[in-house]
Amino acid sequence: MTEIETKTGMTDAECEHWDEYYTKNTFEPGPNLLKQRVKPGFAHNTLLLNELDQDVAEYIRSQAKVAHISLTQMINDLIREKLTIRR
Repeated sequence: MTEIETKTGMTDAECEHWDEYYTKNTFEPGPNLLKQRVKPGFAHNTLLLNELDQDVAEYIRSQAKVAHISLTQMINDLIREKLTIRR
């Protein structure tokens, strides 16, 4: 076994394949926050709402801002309100 095979568990050809693949194809482990115009230091707000529809996320942001509470607290309040109505 070569040194690379020992370290990686892959053959030289496999290492070359993946090296070439990731050199040509950008890997982004999550959403590109810069493309979403998120300023550094504000990612925690965006990541919390990342999976929601844009309209829903904006509603939560605006309501939290008006109420001067965190996004998490706003979400909790909205869900608790919904739970109260159902009982």
